Amino acid sequence: MILCVDIGNTSIKCGFYDDEKMVDFFAIDSSRERSSYQYSAILNTFIKDSFEIDGAIISSVVPSLTTTLKLALQSFVKGKILILNKNLKTKLPIKIDNPNELGSDLLAGAIGAKMKYEPPFVVADLGTATKLYVVSKEGFFIGVIIGAGMDVSLKALVDKTSLLLETPLEAPSKIIGKNTKDSIQSGIVYGQAYMISEFARRIENELGYKLTRVLTGGFSNIIKQEVVCFNHEPNLVLDGLYHIYKMNIER
Repeated sequence: MILCVDIGNTSIKCGFYDDEKMVDFFAIDSSRERSSYQYSAILNTFIKDSFEIDGAIISSVVPSLTTTLKLALQSFVKGKILILNKNLKTKLPIKIDNPNELGSDLLAGAIGAKMKYEPPFVVADLGTATKLYVVSKEGFFIGVIIGAGMDVSLKALVDKTSLLLETPLEAPSKIIGKNTKDSIQSGIVYGQAYMISEFARRIENELGYKLTRVLTGGFSNIIKQEVVCFNHEPNLVLDGLYHIYKMNIER
């Protein structure tokens, strides 16, 4: 059993893989205040006694939590715990100005997509930020678009507008809102969906060829029915981490 851990700004997602397939999943909130002992106690409530964890791999965009989680995992993992960084083999050429700037979650997601789809493709990842990243027909990672995520946009709108009430993130039944809640939901949810679809179209125009479109991330379920021609892969980053682990442990 391999444990794959994706540490994000909002949540920490954990997937257990056995024979190429995810067999269990859980997520907890990302708290920078917790110690490794506290995280170990939380993990203990999720990791079943029957799970024999042979190894683990961590992707993190929160540097202060990387070592904390690695220490917390040591009592559960028999083998190596890898941290996704530039020293690990991925077999994905990075063709951006500074490859060291690339977030490990984007790299893992691109690998996850590459294992399922032939390049070229564009991945839309909806999390704390909304990211779109592109792998070219040559198989190169060639760039990223980053915008505010749905939850961030909603909180900013509510915080800055005193008359607006907090509202759940879900798609309203109609585009034109007849009340405050539906109006906010339409702007946030449909706005993200149409932005992603239009970005994909314009990326294709810029490159001069069609792309396979892939949708992932924690908020992807909300808009998966609203985006044009996207394949929904909710666990793409964790899938990519599993393949990266296998690439590096068997070398």
